Amino acid sequence: MTVVHPHGLSAPTLTDAEIAGIAASFVDARRGATALADFPGPLPADLATAYAIQAAAIAGWGDEVAGWKVARVPPALEERLGAMRYIGPVFARGIRRFDGGDLSFPVIPGGFGAVEAEFAVQVAADAPADKLDYSPAEAGAFIGAVHAAIEVAGGPLAPVNDLGPTAATSVFGNNTALIVGERVPTDDEGGGTAGADALRAEVLIDGQSVGVGSTAKLPGGIAAALAVALGTAARVGRPLKAGQWVSTGALTGVHAIAIGQSARVCFTGFAPMSGIAVAAMPAE
Repeated sequence: MTVVHPHGLSAPTLTDAEIAGIAASFVDARRGATALADFPGPLPADLATAYAIQAAAIAGWGDEVAGWKVARVPPALEERLGAMRYIGPVFARGIRRFDGGDLSFPVIPGGFGAVEAEFAVQVAADAPADKLDYSPAEAGAFIGAVHAAIEVAGGPLAPVNDLGPTAATSVFGNNTALIVGERVPTDDEGGGTAGADALRAEVLIDGQSVGVGSTAKLPGGIAAALAVALGTAARVGRPLKAGQWVSTGALTGVHAIAIGQSARVCFTGFAPMSGIAVAAMPAE
């Protein structure tokens, strides 16, 4: 498996052979829908190494990157890792539009699965490849539309949440799918986040409320999360493109879901998005 060192990040602290072996394990496990009980190699101590593993796994997966998910680094680890957020790829085959019907949330048996209420931004324009840092104000210019969404998080690595953000970053960003729901209206039907900022989200698992929240749970709001996606995607050599999606972070928390459980995600004034967790099937 080819290892490419992202040009905008520090050099990885694992060898190319270690990075390639870990990435290959993740690709094989995801493709076969088989669980991993432990991290398949040395756990990265830094995000630069985790992104190198992620890049190798993306190259080995064989699907177009159609967007990115953004997730929080636990506050206790922010200083050591030098970041508040990390990103992971959302593949084209994993993006679905909510059409009002019942949903299915694929979970690898024995792996990790979760649902998260999020706001997804559709990118308005291609980002320059050579710009590696953005302010929230600069990121705002790339907001084409904001939609209610569900991130189906998870993957083959069962203890990913216990292992922390370098593990999650490595294993495809711990993303399985993105379900794009209704567009959030704005006063001028253009960009901006004011409409989203006024909404509340709630997640129910098997009919029980497990979390309520809003963009107040996103430090700096949607634009700050998008700024991280813009800068980090450029640093790893995949600058954002017009039409791609960025899922901007969990509004109510990360809610683990097991095969057979139901989830219902509600946004103020929108039709609820509901479905069942099902066993993920091996990829063709």
